[in-house]
Amino acid sequence: MVWLMSDYDTYDAIVVGGGISGLLSALTLGKKGNSVLLLEKANVLGGNCRTYEPPDCPGWRVDTGVHAITGLIYGPLKQLNHYFDPGKFPTFRQHTNYYLRKKDGLEKFPSTLPGFLKMDSLPAKDKMILGGCLINTVISHAIFGEKQKAVYDAISKHRLSKKTMQFMDALSYLLSGLSMKKTSVSRLLEGCGFSSGGKRGIFRRIAEIANLFNNIGYRSQGYPLGGIQSITDGVITSFPKNVEYHTREEVRKIEQVESGFCVSTLETDYFSDKVVYSGEVKKLPGIIEMPVEWSQQVKKLEQATAMTIWLGLKTPMTEFNYNGSEVFCDVCDTDKELFYWLMPVPELAPRNKGLIGVSTIIDPKKCHDSKEKLLNTIYSLVPALEKNIEMIHTQVMAPEKAAVSLNYFPSIKTPVKGLYVVGTDTDMRSMGITRAGYSVLELLKSL
Repeated sequence: MVWLMSDYDTYDAIVVGGGISGLLSALTLGKKGNSVLLLEKANVLGGNCRTYEPPDCPGWRVDTGVHAITGLIYGPLKQLNHYFDPGKFPTFRQHTNYYLRKKDGLEKFPSTLPGFLKMDSLPAKDKMILGGCLINTVISHAIFGEKQKAVYDAISKHRLSKKTMQFMDALSYLLSGLSMKKTSVSRLLEGCGFSSGGKRGIFRRIAEIANLFNNIGYRSQGYPLGGIQSITDGVITSFPKNVEYHTREEVRKIEQVESGFCVSTLETDYFSDKVVYSGEVKKLPGIIEMPVEWSQQVKKLEQATAMTIWLGLKTPMTEFNYNGSEVFCDVCDTDKELFYWLMPVPELAPRNKGLIGVSTIIDPKKCHDSKEKLLNTIYSLVPALEKNIEMIHTQVMAPEKAAVSLNYFPSIKTPVKGLYVVGTDTDMRSMGITRAGYSVLELLKSL
């Protein structure tokens, strides 16, 4: 069949998917003068970057999962800031510290080696062993570059206590969405601030050894004051007139034609010179013919499923009066979750009330008691919480299109000329919105 451009609505670029990576792609391409069409199958834009009012909890607002945005000083959102219209870039509250929750209160999660050695939550012998591993790994990483080695493989030869192994597993789940058997050491170093991630020269890597002793901590992280939706709204309201978007329009087929692509939905067909696909990469071979080897590789990408419980408090509680989040709880009971990420979000609570979000990674096939175990964990650590709850809202979702595992990650450029992929399954740096932002920066470099 002969395809003629005149048969279709034509654009310079079509973006498939309206999550944050697709929105940022449309914004940046549009600001560079391209005519852009964004197609989203859902009835709203934003994907996991949304804030909403639960239907059964009027008056309360929650985010899609718990969010702390990283890299705000030098990271991708900072680099993409100038694409936002004046006044549209969100304002952030600083995410000051990470904490470990114990029955007698909170302990700051250290950002330096000396701080780590002073931690009360782990046995002294284990801290010395892990401290030695950290020094060796950081120096080796600096001199020889990134090595794809699992955290478990790096520490399993040592006789560490059960609590310490649980602690390392919890950090791995937090930073990658997977256990320490599938989380790379390089991801752990990056997440703890001892490496900036990505490709760097040997002198830059060696200079990062100093982070073991003078790491600035987590001052480059924050939470948007208007909720996570403010990032999505800032992008959409910054779209120039040459960016068009359609919701409730699912792309069923992408076909390469003589001078571009024909993108088909149930409603109509569109033509463009290039296509930016921001959906799950492993699903792309289902709508366009891709090389067999590439298709087999992307199918290996792993996803994690998270359960987030939002707890609305009748009154604010001093136990959660801090800027930051909790990343580990000191519990060993079988009816408790050994890993959680908890963050107070007072901005979304009604006046004179409080709101906290708490997440854990679950196995979707074995999660029948995960909610109860997660609540039991929090209640055991903060007994006064249970009687102060006014609202409970539960979410089960895949927080990332791909977990940061040891597996292959595709590049932004696909084997099909003019077809690009973006999102959290195309870049391994950081997590969430920051990782999506990195992928969009790589897209701009590739075009």
